[in-house]
Amino acid sequence: MRFYHKKELLVPSQYNELGHRLYTDQDLIRLQQILTLKFLDYPLERIAQELEADEGQLRRSLEHQAELLREKKQQLDRMLYTLDYTLELAGDEGEGHWEPSVLLLLIRSVATEKEQRRWIEEKLPPSLVQRLWPNGDQMDTWRAIERESIAWISRIKKLMQAGEPPEGEKAQRFVADLSKRLEGVMSRLGSPLSEEEMQGLEAFGKLEPPYSFGIPVMFTLEEERYIDRMWAAAEEAEARRTDQAGNSEEAEIEQTGGDSDRDEQNKRNA
Repeated sequence: MRFYHKKELLVPSQYNELGHRLYTDQDLIRLQQILTLKFLDYPLERIAQELEADEGQLRRSLEHQAELLREKKQQLDRMLYTLDYTLELAGDEGEGHWEPSVLLLLIRSVATEKEQRRWIEEKLPPSLVQRLWPNGDQMDTWRAIERESIAWISRIKKLMQAGEPPEGEKAQRFVADLSKRLEGVMSRLGSPLSEEEMQGLEAFGKLEPPYSFGIPVMFTLEEERYIDRMWAAAEEAEARRTDQAGNSEEAEIEQTGGDSDRDEQNKRNA
């Protein structure tokens, strides 16, 4: 009540000789009105104004407040859904623990999933969007992809935090695992991608972050450089394996050719 007095919401009717505040029944009625509006989530700055309003003004104010509360309820429902889903995913990691940055990334991703889909639909052909990011009855598939994507992101961050070199065995094993997984995902798309879908996918892969404020930024600049080095090392290793395989094949052909020539010469000598 002292606080309300300080805010001039509830001024005592009088004081006694010791300076104590004295309140009348009418003051207590006003206190009930203050608490009622406070219960309805009115800010204190508006309560004093509403207490002086006439019936028509108060009704319009209550209707407006009801609309604000409905909007707030929608926001709270979305926040609860985001947290519940994030905690559900976080509980699936097994023995490890999500890094704080990954948890916050996941919360941001879930909270902006509608905005992300709209943005993706602007960048890719509709047929490709539906194949890669289904909705409606296929949302469980999307959830599974999202859960797995976050796990891969967490793995990359942990490799870097552990100081594993991008050219090292663990980082290169990660690249091999991810490449194999991506091949499996692409093979389950059914029919081959059309030329339009391929062009859209290639253009999408060349986009530079930040894509937009509503799209979560997955990696820091330092992490992106680490990933670039990791993939570059994998491509160099693959190129070396291809060259070695080609050289071995040529050597085998030459060896086979040489053996054939000697066999032919031996036949003629015989």
